[in-house]
Amino acid sequence: MTEAMLLKKSRLIGAKVKYYRNISGMHQTELADKLGISFQYLSRIETGKQTPSLPLLMDIADKLKVSLAKLVRDA
Repeated sequence: MTEAMLLKKSRLIGAKVKYYRNISGMHQTELADKLGISFQYLSRIETGKQTPSLPLLMDIADKLKVSLAKLVRDA
C-alpha cells in the first residue's frame, strides 16, 4: 500500500470520527477527555494527519456509540 493510499484512509477515518462526534453533540475536548488523549491529538486524527491505533479506534467507537466497522468501512 502506498503512502498516498494510507493518507487517504487516515483522512476518511478521521472524517468519520468527526462526523459521529458532531452527531453525538460532543466537542473535541470532551471526547479527548473521555479517551484520555489531548484535543490536539484528536484534531490530528480527525484531519487525517495522525492514524490512531486499533485499540484507540475501538475506544473512539465505544465513546461515540458506533461500531468500529462504521469508522473503518470504505476507508
